[in-house]
Amino acid sequence: MIDDADVVAAAKSALAPFDVEGGENPYTIQKDLQDVMQRLVGIIRVADELSASLEELQELNERARHMAVEGHRQYNPGWHLAIDLRNMLLVSECIATAALRRKESRGGHTRNDYPLPDPDWGGKNLVLTLDESDQITIKEQPLPVMPDELKPLFEETT
Repeated sequence: MIDDADVVAAAKSALAPFDVEGGENPYTIQKDLQDVMQRLVGIIRVADELSASLEELQELNERARHMAVEGHRQYNPGWHLAIDLRNMLLVSECIATAALRRKESRGGHTRNDYPLPDPDWGGKNLVLTLDESDQITIKEQPLPVMPDELKPLFEETT
């Protein structure tokens, strides 16, 4: 069952950009978010850039607290973006945090400062969650053991 107070809080949060006078346009923040992620969390990653990205993402989060939208609630793409930006910023922070923690290169994750796979990372995942105060927490979790009936599907054949 969903608590009525949670519904009221969610509605208030979603409508908040309509109440901000002189706030920032969500499209500007989105453009800057794209820039940070492309420039600092791109295909080839290094620790210094990942750390810098987390600092810039914090600044974008602060700017997003003061977003303003104009118009009405009916078909308002700026308002939809303002709502989506909260999750976009959260996912971006999770990506950068996990990439900084993972000191290896494997698959789509390439660290120029750690160019080789690390066998220890082959058996674990990073799990990022939000705690009670909406802060991201990160923990390592072992991958489940592959069931015997699936192993033949992954064996190399010549």
